[in-house]
Amino acid sequence: MTWGQLDALASHTSADVAVRELGLAERSRRLLALRLVLRLAREQPAARGPLAPVDEAWNVLIRAQREAPAEISAMLSDPQLGLWTAHALRRLRDTVENDPAPIWFHVGQLHAFACAAAIRAAVPFRLTIPAWDGNVVLPTLGSAHVGGGAGWGTAEIVSDANGPRVESAGATVAVAPNNTDWHAFRYFRAIDLELRLDDAGPHRGLTGLLPPEPLTADESARWLGLLSDAWQLLTRGHESWARELSAGLTSIVPRPPTFRFRPHSASVGDGFGGAIVSAPHDAAQLAATLIHEFQHSKLNAIGHLKPLFVDDSTLDAYSPWRDDPRPTGGLFQGVYAFLAVMEFWEQERHRLRDRDRDLAEFEFALLREQTATAIDELKGRRSLTETGRRFVAGVESRFARNSSAVVPDDLLRAAERAAADHRIGWRVGHVRPDAELVRAAVAAWAPGSAGSSTGSPVRHRRLDVKAVLARVLLADPADLKTTRDLLGSTAQVVDGAGEGDFAFVAGALEEARDLYLAELSRPCDRPGAWAGLALVLDELAPGPASRVLVERPELVRAAHSAVALTTGEAPDPEALAGWFAEQTG
Repeated sequence: MTWGQLDALASHTSADVAVRELGLAERSRRLLALRLVLRLAREQPAARGPLAPVDEAWNVLIRAQREAPAEISAMLSDPQLGLWTAHALRRLRDTVENDPAPIWFHVGQLHAFACAAAIRAAVPFRLTIPAWDGNVVLPTLGSAHVGGGAGWGTAEIVSDANGPRVESAGATVAVAPNNTDWHAFRYFRAIDLELRLDDAGPHRGLTGLLPPEPLTADESARWLGLLSDAWQLLTRGHESWARELSAGLTSIVPRPPTFRFRPHSASVGDGFGGAIVSAPHDAAQLAATLIHEFQHSKLNAIGHLKPLFVDDSTLDAYSPWRDDPRPTGGLFQGVYAFLAVMEFWEQERHRLRDRDRDLAEFEFALLREQTATAIDELKGRRSLTETGRRFVAGVESRFARNSSAVVPDDLLRAAERAAADHRIGWRVGHVRPDAELVRAAVAAWAPGSAGSSTGSPVRHRRLDVKAVLARVLLADPADLKTTRDLLGSTAQVVDGAGEGDFAFVAGALEEARDLYLAELSRPCDRPGAWAGLALVLDELAPGPASRVLVERPELVRAAHSAVALTTGEAPDPEALAGWFAEQTG
């Protein structure tokens, strides 16, 4: 990778050529991993199990490559190959804990890959592959349930004049798209893009193995329809992103739907070109998610060529999109992915109308606020390499293009509140307060006590509550009331919300203040209550007390909890914050 290509990936200018280079590098990396799996498996008898020697599978793969090099080259772009080889190597090196599968099951994915390659190349063969609970999977082709009982087993894959098929004691299944016993992977195909819906690959999850979960015909149709709409949106309004995605994105792992404003998506470092995505609400959400997840793929691939930071597992960085503290790598990923989504919504807000436009304006403004904070945090990380610092500088320059874009005042204010709410709540949950100040507060509120308690620990809860509720309000105000009515029931959709949060988002600040004070009249470990009170007081009664609650909420929360534990009565949070303001100046 040249410096020019690296700069293009940082600044998002003509980056599709660099993305293709990343894809080639990842393909080369997978070839090296395949060879290493072959070598280590030869040295370990247990790696064979009931399967043929790995060299037999390798020879089938070689024959397939000779007959159909383009087909096999394309198979090397399958994210499952990267995920499988990485896990197999960890097993062969005995660095994996709590994996119930025998090692031969993982090594045997080489046999399954070779079978799929040979079928694509129309090469005759017969080879045994692993089965799990009666399920067999052929990479890039599909899956079948052939019976045989629970646990780890085998099945034979045969391809001859009668066509390819799966043979086992329980059944014989033809590997054919029109066979209802064979579940062929669904593909979305457009000019310059081919995406597989991977609902069966055993390594398609974030951790551990996943059994096949074939999509129904209706689910497949909905996914393919949304992909078509999302691709039209990208190619007609976000052409640079469409070019990048067509250069590297190859598969999607479909997951069940979630609440509209809390979609789930993820990527795995060894799975370049893949994305795990919950069923989207609409095409725009899907388009933004594909952009987001491919950013992760790109950054992981860049790191395989030019490390952007040294090993850093310290969990101390604030990421505005996470409830937990992050290491440098996690913060870097957040900045790179969410900056791209910010740019997507900046363009969308000019295309949309009415409530959809308001939502887009809010998303853009919130992401801009969050990304600015995260870039500042990232720039200060000592674990960045010189390459990493150059990359961050390119990202910061790119961010500056939209830093002064105008957003309607009410939506900008809503976004600023949501960003501040998350930051305050994160401090409540993760910043350790000054122990001496907390003890002094306990002694002042409870004269004669030992004053040794620093309060109870905070349970980490969802910190995005007010941002989620703001989206609900913008999409349809009636839905905010419906959502509030579900609070406390088993049908609750916004986990971590409190009554005060609904009033706050609706603009009923005095009601919100009273609700927060009622919630805090007893020991309270919900960060959203503390953040909500801080923001409400900063609007209704700005002064030293509200400033302490906004800037150092962890102090007030810890002392509040400690006094309540010591005396059995929770102090007034505003009075306690005022006391800290006097002590700290």
